[in-house]
Amino acid sequence: MSTPRYDRQILALNDTELEQFVRDWVASKKPEYFDVTRFSGAGDRGRDVVGFLSNKLHEGPWHNYQCKQYGQHLSTATVLNEIGKVLYYAYTGEFSAPSRFSFVAPRGVNRNVEKFFFNPGQFRDALLSDWDKSCATSIISNQVISLDSALKGFIESIDFSIIERVSLDDILSDAYVKPALFKWFGADPGPAPLGKVPTEIESSELPYIGQLLDAYGQREGRTYAEPKEISDHQFHGPHLVRQRERYYDAAAFKRFYRDNTDKNVLDTFENDIFHGVVDTCTANHLDALTRVDAVMAQAASVQPAGPLAHHARVPVKQGVCHHFANEDKLKWRA
Repeated sequence: MSTPRYDRQILALNDTELEQFVRDWVASKKPEYFDVTRFSGAGDRGRDVVGFLSNKLHEGPWHNYQCKQYGQHLSTATVLNEIGKVLYYAYTGEFSAPSRFSFVAPRGVNRNVEKFFFNPGQFRDALLSDWDKSCATSIISNQVISLDSALKGFIESIDFSIIERVSLDDILSDAYVKPALFKWFGADPGPAPLGKVPTEIESSELPYIGQLLDAYGQREGRTYAEPKEISDHQFHGPHLVRQRERYYDAAAFKRFYRDNTDKNVLDTFENDIFHGVVDTCTANHLDALTRVDAVMAQAASVQPAGPLAHHARVPVKQGVCHHFANEDKLKWRA
């Protein structure tokens, strides 16, 4: 089977679609950003997708992602115009100057602009020297924005090393792009990592662990107050170890696909597992531990639908049931 060419699919997006795709990609970069907003239309002031780094929004630091889906390399005039527009509105106080300015140009930039990215001082000089040609009459319709001494001084105060270009390779190699690729092109996010079981039982485990201790106690006709009380038991000790492995495999699975797909995908997967085991759980059983083992066996055989199905290993499906027990959706003792 051939590997999907997501570069070609991104190149096939129109202008609006590229902005929406970039918005989805940048939104996945949290916790780097406090919020992500897409601006569009005549009043965007040179902003396409903005990542705000604090709750001060435009009064604090922010990153501008300028999206350009052209049929050829991005020209010098276009780049200078977009930078000039944003800096002009920052100068007038509409917002603070961006702390990063990224040109998302899937087809790349011309050689002249490429050189500017590696020579920030030359970049600034080019904007100033070409202002009348690239910016003066194109920032506001039917109005000339002259480069007076105050505006020039403001531009000279800007560190042009904040300006960068984002290529297709940059997008596709970013660890945070997977959710956007999944949403837009159905990309397979790949297998989830295995869970790591901490030696000490975490507070987040206590509900399902408590249900298991109750099941062990019912079988033995006694009460187990602490997990350590059954650690040396011939059967219950190893049984608890397996359940914790399953719980943490499911936790790693859920965390990975929550980060790399979207919420509905994981919700659908869990819903399939729940409906696959709930009738087994509510059926009559000899005791609670028999019910646990019957649900584990049933979970192993459930075939969920959707894109996560072929990544759902048996311990994951079983571990999800312990997450249900943790949330009081499944009860081992009738």
